[in-house]
This record gives sequence, structure tokens and C-alpha cells, in this order.
Amino acid sequence: MPAAPFPILTSERLILNELKKTDRKQIFEIFSDPDVTAHYDVERFKEIKEAVQLIKYFSSRFETRTGIRWAIRKKGEPKLIGSCGFNSWNEFDASVILGYDLAPKHWGKGFVSEAVKCILDYVFSAKFPIKINRVESLILPSNLPSISVTLRAGFEFEGVMREKCFCNGAFHDINLYSLIRKDYEAA
Repeated sequence: MPAAPFPILTSERLILNELKKTDRKQIFEIFSDPDVTAHYDVERFKEIKEAVQLIKYFSSRFETRTGIRWAIRKKGEPKLIGSCGFNSWNEFDASVILGYDLAPKHWGKGFVSEAVKCILDYVFSAKFPIKINRVESLILPSNLPSISVTLRAGFEFEGVMREKCFCNGAFHDINLYSLIRKDYEAA
């Protein structure tokens, strides 16, 4: 059976499509920025090959049906400004974990909120490969803009996972947020 084609999603200002090797420069710029990695569970990129490896990793997750990551692009502009998707999905529990990143020069313009709405519409639709019941978001408590994105999208705060994440040389607490299908459909 052939692999399913990568889904292309659109919103008012954005096109969400497959990450390509040609996106490596923009991915490197995002993940080598200390303002981005301060809130992320990866170390700052030091070499372009790390961006290539990340793109390959995201591609393999889609091929094995264990995750999906879209490039975020402004309509009419081919250059990637960020990425978003589900870092993992669990068919047994019908759940996925939301993740996203954006180049700092595009922060505060609503692009992540728009992309998140788009992928939530997709994941809760019949088009997604499995029927999802729960979307989780794991966020460092210091990442207030990201917390705002998830709350605006309808997620609820569930609690704190103490010292769950090791990043930037230390263990950090992680806030857990979730959006359940019935709450999404009722909104």
C-alpha cells in the first residue's frame, strides 16, 4: 500500500506543507536562536547539519505514522517562517502532542495561533489517519506567549509535571495543557 500523501493545509494567511531539505537554512536560523531554544527541549544548533537531521527526523515520523510536522509559510512566500505539528501520536490512547516554533521576527503577529487552529481543525477531522480524542501541549511555565496560544485555542491547564524536561543544562517543570475532542466540538 503506498504511503499517504503529505496533507497540505491552508488558512487565511498561511500554507502549511511538508518540510523540505531546502528549508534547512531557515530551520537552522530558528533553532540557533537563543530566544527560541530558551523555551525548547533542544540545545541551540551550531551546524547546518543539525537542521538537516531535524527535517529528516520529522519526515521519518510521518512515514512511520508516529508524528507529523508542517512547515509554516506565509501565502505567496515560499520561505519557511516556522513549523508546527504533532511530535508524537499514540493510536492506542488516541492522543497527540502539539509542538511549534517560529522565527522571532514573526512573533506577536498571530501566525502560531492561526497555524494551531488549522492543524487542530485537521486533527479532529475525519481526514486525520486516526481518530484523535486528546491533544496535549507541554510548555515551560516561563513561556507565557506559548501558554497564551494554547489557552486561546481552547486548551485547559491540567497541572505541572515537576522537573520533567532537561534543557539548557537543568531540569525544568513543564505545564501540561490538553484539548479534548468533545470540548473542541462544543466550542
